[in-house]
Amino acid sequence: MSESVLKKFGKYFLLDRIGEGGMAEIFRARMATADANGRFIVIKRIQGAYSNNQEFVQMFRAEVQVTMRFSHPNIVQLYESGEDSGQHYIAMELVEGRNLRQVLSKISQKQQRIPIPASCFIIEQAAAGLNYAHQFKDRITGEPLNLVHRDVSPQNILVSYDGNIKVIDFGIAKAATNGEATRAGVIKGKLSYLSPEQVMGDVLDGRSDIFALGIVLWELLTGKRLFVADGDNEFQVLKMIESCTTYVKPPSTFNPEISKDLDAVVMQALARDPKKRFQNGEEMGRALRKLLAVEYSDFGPSDLSIFVKKLFHDLIVEDRKQLQQLNSRADELIALGSQAQAKPAPVSEAVTDSGVQPKETTREQTRVSNLGDKFEKSQITSADRVEIARQPQNQMRVPSASKPNTQTGIRSAAPVSRGTNTGIRRPAPVEPVRESAGGGGILKLLGGAAMLAIGGFFAFEHFNPVDRKPDSVPIEDQTPTVQNPFTSKANLRVKIFPDGDLSKTRISVNSAPFDPNKGFMKLNLDEPVELVIERPGFVTYRKEFTVKQADLSPTRDYIMDVKLDPMVYGTFTLSTQPEIADVSIVNLDQGTSGNSSKPLLLKTPVYQEKLPVGHYRVTVRNETLNVEKSFQIEIKEGDRLVKNGIALEPVRSPASNRR
Repeated sequence: MSESVLKKFGKYFLLDRIGEGGMAEIFRARMATADANGRFIVIKRIQGAYSNNQEFVQMFRAEVQVTMRFSHPNIVQLYESGEDSGQHYIAMELVEGRNLRQVLSKISQKQQRIPIPASCFIIEQAAAGLNYAHQFKDRITGEPLNLVHRDVSPQNILVSYDGNIKVIDFGIAKAATNGEATRAGVIKGKLSYLSPEQVMGDVLDGRSDIFALGIVLWELLTGKRLFVADGDNEFQVLKMIESCTTYVKPPSTFNPEISKDLDAVVMQALARDPKKRFQNGEEMGRALRKLLAVEYSDFGPSDLSIFVKKLFHDLIVEDRKQLQQLNSRADELIALGSQAQAKPAPVSEAVTDSGVQPKETTREQTRVSNLGDKFEKSQITSADRVEIARQPQNQMRVPSASKPNTQTGIRSAAPVSRGTNTGIRRPAPVEPVRESAGGGGILKLLGGAAMLAIGGFFAFEHFNPVDRKPDSVPIEDQTPTVQNPFTSKANLRVKIFPDGDLSKTRISVNSAPFDPNKGFMKLNLDEPVELVIERPGFVTYRKEFTVKQADLSPTRDYIMDVKLDPMVYGTFTLSTQPEIADVSIVNLDQGTSGNSSKPLLLKTPVYQEKLPVGHYRVTVRNETLNVEKSFQIEIKEGDRLVKNGIALEPVRSPASNRR
């Protein structure tokens, strides 16, 4: 329920307060005239305490300058802006509906999920609105504004009861021409919906909004929050976003009804590298429209309308009754105010929001005041505070304490609990500062605190007692068995540099797995041995050798020091005719890649795909048209290999091959 206000504000009459953010409050309103004809609008105004804060006022004006010129069905329309009694305001379109955070909260209460086609449709429409903003040009100069919303989140996407989607709150949007430069160390936007570029403080473009929209789509499909940590640990959330490549799982992991094609759309939107995402809202919207046409051809906006109206049926009925009552009282107050102004009175002030106290109160004014006081003020729940009821999932777990290894004498990593001094310098806490109405929770990482947070993140990433594995230098047995000098066996011991995480290192001797934690492996003397060591990010180490009696230590150990060479990369770009095709890339060089036997599967167009240096066979095929093309490429260090417009050819049948 909203909070009734019933006060005159300039040429408008405020009915009730429907939202309140860090610096602004939002009202349902109408014209303060008797002939308003039931037309309702929204008034968004800076709160009195912030009217003298030039930073807030500048941000508020920036929203007006950017969005007053917009005209798109998926962006809330602004009508005018102004100032009354020292308070800046915007008059805008009233959308009868709920924001996505409220929709998700209501769905969670009912232990349901938003239908998959409805989720796709909502994001497809939001992508259209964002694309319009991203591509918007100054109508006088023709120069693109290069605008980035920077606060795409469920709170800023409205779903109307008629099934329409509106993007709102461009209050922290940045246009390249508006002269507002983000200060070093300041991150704007809701924490859980930041892109990796925002976390790292890089220059932003529209693809940052695409990442945030991908987060929203993931949450709609799964009914879960994506980037959320225990106890709202802000530093942990930033770390999750920065490592999204390994942290983010396809939504079908939590909702088996989601198709692989939809998984691909979501994961492309959530790619850490902006070059691998959809490059604009039109691309993302087109992918979702195609998926809707193929998998959910019967779905339309009317289906979304029916779903939302059913979900909020009781609230809709109650809200309309309240609006009718408020409007009737407004008519009465406006009429009484007109009568009071028409009669001579000691005090000329009308009932306003200016706070002026009349020296003498007339009977008519007393009646007006009493009418306003009779309204019951209900508690409003801010959309920013509504969370999805959920069980904690996908949290980073802290292992329990482990006992000393009785075989090795080395103690395993000690557990780390939050708030415990681990010897790591923790970053300064990130203090949230509200900066826009409806988009609360805007973060401001001030100066050195922000740099410490980012710097602390990398320190934590590279030295985390929770995740640290035992040193990869082979562990010597405490009681080694001295072999008979005349035996034909030897103990193979391997030392690897860099040591790294042994759990991700695969070692085999003559195709048999070798456990480095055991310390050694028995070998026959004077027989060929093949040692293979594979680790992600390093060139596969491969060596053939023979162990001789003279090579052994007194304890019959044969020790090998192995240095792994880091992988070097180039990039590969590919486009084909027809445009859509499946791509298989197979490494032809043994030892170049740790997974050379597994082909890399992609879809065209391929843009700057990172590949280890080496030779590859590329096979491109379109099953529908039965056409394909196979060719070889060589990737060199730092090279950017481009193959554009590769024409696929009809696949020959076995009979034609025999001829």
